[in-house]
Amino acid sequence: MGTPPVKKVDDGTARRGDDAERQFNWFTPVKRRASVYEDVTVDTQPSTSRHLDRGWSMSFDGVHGVWSDDSTRLEVGDWHDFRDPGQWWERTFFQVGSQYERQIDSAVRQATVDGLFEDFDPAWVEFLRANLQVPAFVQHGLWLAVASAGRDTLSDTITHAVVMQAALKQRFAQSIILYALDLEPHLGSIPMDTARDRWLEHPAWQPTREYIERLRTIVDWGETLVAVNVCFEPICGVLVQRELGMRAASANGDTVTPVLGRVAQLEWEWLNTWTCSLMKLVLDDAEHGERNRELVAGWIDDWMPRSFAAAEALAGMVDELPVAIDFEASRGRTLAQARTFWDAAGVGDMVSVPA
Repeated sequence: MGTPPVKKVDDGTARRGDDAERQFNWFTPVKRRASVYEDVTVDTQPSTSRHLDRGWSMSFDGVHGVWSDDSTRLEVGDWHDFRDPGQWWERTFFQVGSQYERQIDSAVRQATVDGLFEDFDPAWVEFLRANLQVPAFVQHGLWLAVASAGRDTLSDTITHAVVMQAALKQRFAQSIILYALDLEPHLGSIPMDTARDRWLEHPAWQPTREYIERLRTIVDWGETLVAVNVCFEPICGVLVQRELGMRAASANGDTVTPVLGRVAQLEWEWLNTWTCSLMKLVLDDAEHGERNRELVAGWIDDWMPRSFAAAEALAGMVDELPVAIDFEASRGRTLAQARTFWDAAGVGDMVSVPA
């Protein structure tokens, strides 16, 4: 038996008929037809605001709902309107992650074949021994903050982006540790204890550590994403990953370690793109946009000075480099790129840059 033909209603729209699975949608796609990303992401989690409307008990303790509108002070007409421009979902995430890991593995393997580790200056080796693994503590802290926020977001499309960002942070922390282990046969022991002590005690890292630890005091997932994605990542994240991880290494004759920074910057490119889309949804909301703008501006006023202070303190790391880089130039490049991101996110007018 064949399926019934498409039926037309008075307004000319088509109803379920031939090839029913392709004709029927329970959500409005961004384009004429839903993408694979939308098919496997939108409404993959039940929502009390969309489908669970029969008064069913949906709470962990009988009091607090699984989804609570008060999990953020931000308000949007429909949180399910958010889409990740990169269209990442589980398969995409693992494909991209595997590609990044292969880049790191290939760089290490080829450097071993070519004997590049033997060319490392002894002073640079000592700098790596003391500092290489410190950013893993940063990434782990960001993972903890973002993963916690992912539980409270108010649509599955936002949840997907947030939890994948958290997973990237943990993956990158592990990549740093694994890279250090890869170096040990060539450079000798690179102990984690040394990195931990510097993370806990070195003056250059203390403003960053304070920032990371303070993230765990936030109870509003919207504020967490602003503090991490809008304030910390474009300033401190890029400064550590690109300027210290890539430029400082290159200046000291290390052509292998920059692969870590390149991978981190590729991940940041995805992160800042979906963050811009989320901020546009929040700030351009017809009913709540003005109030949201006030909230976001207040969060930026609170967190951005702390991010700038953390970045400024990292000059202490530059002072310890065997071959120093121009920290002012690094800060200028980082700020210029951050301004482009802030303008795209619609918050450029909210950021006050210290003199």
